[in-house]
Order: sequence, then C-alpha cells, then structure tokens
Amino acid sequence: MDSIGTPVQQPYLQLSPTLAYCFLAIFGWLFLSIGFLVGAYWINMLCLPAIIILGIAFYRFWTIRNTIYILTEETLKIRTGIFSYTLITLELYRVKDYIITQSFIMRILQIMTLTLITTDKQDVIISLTGIKQSTLGDTVRELVQKARSKSKIIELN
Repeated sequence: MDSIGTPVQQPYLQLSPTLAYCFLAIFGWLFLSIGFLVGAYWINMLCLPAIIILGIAFYRFWTIRNTIYILTEETLKIRTGIFSYTLITLELYRVKDYIITQSFIMRILQIMTLTLITTDKQDVIISLTGIKQSTLGDTVRELVQKARSKSKIIELN
C-alpha cells in the first residue's frame, strides 16, 4: 500500500532507453556542435553557439536517459523528466495493437521501438523508444489478454 492507502502493483518489467539509443538520438546535435567548435578556430564568435548546442544535446541525452517504462500486470507507466517529471499511466486493456520498428542502425545496435495503439482518449499512440531488442511485444500481448479477461472487456470492431 502507498501513503494514500491504495494497493501498489509490483512491476512486471522495468525498462529504459539504452545508452546506445541516447547517443544515437543526440548524434546530430553533437556533430553540429563539433562543426561550430572547428569553425571557432577561425571565428571566435562560433564558441557560444557550440556551447549552447552542446547544452541542448546533454539536456536531451539526460531527458531520454531518465525515461523509465514500468510494465505491470494491468498498466504501463511511462515516467519522463529530469527536474520535474511526467507520469503517463495506460491501462493495458486499452491496447488495441502494437508495432515493432527497427531502422538499419537500430538493428545493428539491437534496439527497437515498440509502438502501442490504444483506445485511450488522451494518449492514442504510446512509443517505447530505444529499448533492447526482445520479445516484449509478445509479453505485452499476453498481459493485454489477461487484463481484458480480468476486467471482462470484449473488443468490438
């Protein structure tokens, strides 16, 4: 039980974006800042844009790195943020379909993006980006079926 008195679900699985994905996501920012730093060798005014771009890159890196996906038997929780955070909770019985996406580089790094299409009004599409390549899609499917049968939800097309 938490401090309010409601039961707390035990995490079935806890994931976060891999370190390789974090570097992949900020690669363009790093490349741009290196270009400005090289240009700063000739023009001193380019140091400030390089520092600003590096700051943006590191902020984006830590924002992605601090994203946590918590899968329980009935919900999927996504926690994002550095200084303050946002917590998105999705009831698993609302998941309608899922898509696994991998680019060529993601296949080499053995990471993937799992996109969940839901019937939720607020969050129609939820993406678990940069997670390790696994059978998570099948696990989510099984948990969705269990959550639907437990809640007695019947899907109508």
